[in-house]
Amino acid sequence: MRNLRGLILLAILVVLGVVVLAFPEIDFSIFGGHFSRGQPDSVLGLSLGLDLQGGSHLVYRAETEEGETPSAEDMEGVRGVLEKRVNAFGVSEPIVQLLGMPADRVLVQLPGMTGATITVGFAGESITGEGLLDFMQSPAIGHPEATVEQNEDDSFVIHLGQLESEELDAAGNVVVEAEADRIRTAIEQEYPVRIELIYAISTPAPETEEAAEAGEGADAEAEPTPTATPEPEPVLPPTLAEVEAAAAAAGRPDATVLESSEGHFILSLIGLGDRRIAEDGSVITSDDERLIDEFRAIGDLSLASMENDVLMWTVGGGIQEAKRLIGQTAQLEFRERTCGDLVAPDPDTPWPPDGLTEEEWLTERCDDPKYFTEKNIDLSGRDLTNAYAGTQSTTGRPIVNIVFNDEGADEFFDVTDRISRTGDLLSIYLDGDELVSPRADQGIAGGRAYISGADFTAERVRTVAIQLRSGSLPLSLNLVQERNVDATLGEDSLRKTVVAGVIGLGLVLAFMIAYYKAPGVVAGLALIMFAVLVLAIFKMVPVTLTLAGGAALILSLGVAVDANILIAERTKEELRAGRGLFAAIAEGFDRAWPSIRDSNISTLITCAVLFWFGDRFGTSIMQGFALTLGIGVALSMFTAFFASRVFMRSLARTPLGQRLEWFVPVGEARAQRTAGE
Repeated sequence: MRNLRGLILLAILVVLGVVVLAFPEIDFSIFGGHFSRGQPDSVLGLSLGLDLQGGSHLVYRAETEEGETPSAEDMEGVRGVLEKRVNAFGVSEPIVQLLGMPADRVLVQLPGMTGATITVGFAGESITGEGLLDFMQSPAIGHPEATVEQNEDDSFVIHLGQLESEELDAAGNVVVEAEADRIRTAIEQEYPVRIELIYAISTPAPETEEAAEAGEGADAEAEPTPTATPEPEPVLPPTLAEVEAAAAAAGRPDATVLESSEGHFILSLIGLGDRRIAEDGSVITSDDERLIDEFRAIGDLSLASMENDVLMWTVGGGIQEAKRLIGQTAQLEFRERTCGDLVAPDPDTPWPPDGLTEEEWLTERCDDPKYFTEKNIDLSGRDLTNAYAGTQSTTGRPIVNIVFNDEGADEFFDVTDRISRTGDLLSIYLDGDELVSPRADQGIAGGRAYISGADFTAERVRTVAIQLRSGSLPLSLNLVQERNVDATLGEDSLRKTVVAGVIGLGLVLAFMIAYYKAPGVVAGLALIMFAVLVLAIFKMVPVTLTLAGGAALILSLGVAVDANILIAERTKEELRAGRGLFAAIAEGFDRAWPSIRDSNISTLITCAVLFWFGDRFGTSIMQGFALTLGIGVALSMFTAFFASRVFMRSLARTPLGQRLEWFVPVGEARAQRTAGE
């Protein structure tokens, strides 16, 4: 009866294990609680580590402004903020650990964070997604896995397997340019910027008959004029040489100019430089601004269209987005920008300054740092209660919506009300980089606003929103190690691990059955049960299975077999001593138990030590190995001693129990037969 209860219990456990593994994802609510385990895209729904699934491996060193070793409290603050960020990012089973004694580094592993994206937007509509895809998959770029999708704003998102980072020498100089920069250069060469110029042509209007008659009538009544009015000269478009000279004067002598017809010019050049800040703080205008100014100076430019200019270039996804998510301190600042005066400070001062026109001054007085001043206001990221990604209703551009607390809402209303009366700006900075500097028509109440940026994509605003919600880092982080494990490599490692496990289990079962016969069959049943239960436990805990963990799992199979071998040998000795089968089985298990217990406890102690050292020194590989081996050894004690005993006693009650030669090894049975002859 007791044996039957044991069989029922084992059957229930195996069925539960099979059910757990049969459904890749388990998600239900009970008694007000929510339970969720498994991954729909993983083998058996198991949580796979970085080396099996692919992803990003990053190590950062924390730095203080004084260059001192960070305190334990600061490092715990860093770890807490990073955990909030990666958890909000939706990464499965991330690892955030402090390294060193004392800790001054932090390890971040993000399984599944593979691949890279490039968001690129062009002026005009001449570039198609099909053409861009063909170019990305061409040998010139070398990314046959690339895919391209087009956004609603006509920009393109290029999905790539991996992008290589730049390589630096010992002095910090760039030896090999980052692959993303090389791709941009190749795209600009493949799709040169095309600027179309159309100049107005005017000639004197011919005199109509009505005008001539009116003139004759007037001449009859009026006194003859002593001199005649000269006819206006015709306005001719600039020549090809003048347009080429204008392009050279704008700093682009490399431009190729083609005159398609009179007054109609096509300008082709590779890439356009963006507006940037010089070392003295002045603004260097962009190439297209200088070109248009020079072209307008030589003629009446009535129309100018531009194609293929790269207006947006954002690298994200995979390790790039992971570095952006983690490495930025996310310090949000609000500054009140006082623009240059609209009128001269005194009547004797020429105004606008520096020979600017009225139109140019209206722009430059708020854009050029030498004309405006900024001051910090009592508003920062600490005043936020929420931040979430969204899109602007009028333009569809990605934005980050922000919500202030009560104090922040009051300050935000005061500053927007103030700049609405002065025409000044509210500048918003993230980690010292200007995001946007909007004006305000009136004070904004309610404590809600949004921020945008030139490089804001749907992926970027999600990252910024997470950073703002999780808070800024108390210390700056310097990336000292990065590794991107490709998903293909992880899949290959997983396949080889599974193959190794199946081969190992098959060889062990074949040996046990061939040599130990009936006890070998029992050991095989116990091993199969062990494999089902240990994988189900890994899924339900959950345990992140790594390559080292797979090796520990295979090793625990050997430990489980070792216990069955001890039991079979002890049972054989009792049979040789003349005991009956049931008595031999009971005595064999009792005599084998101390050896099984002591050896497995020694292994569990070793696993505990490895896990502790792995936690202290941040070696996640050691931790994964120790945890997986520890669970496997503990479960093997149950299957080898309890399950094997139930199976052996059940087998002994069958007709097979009448044939003792099936319960001793092959060599012993042969020796007994020889002695009997």
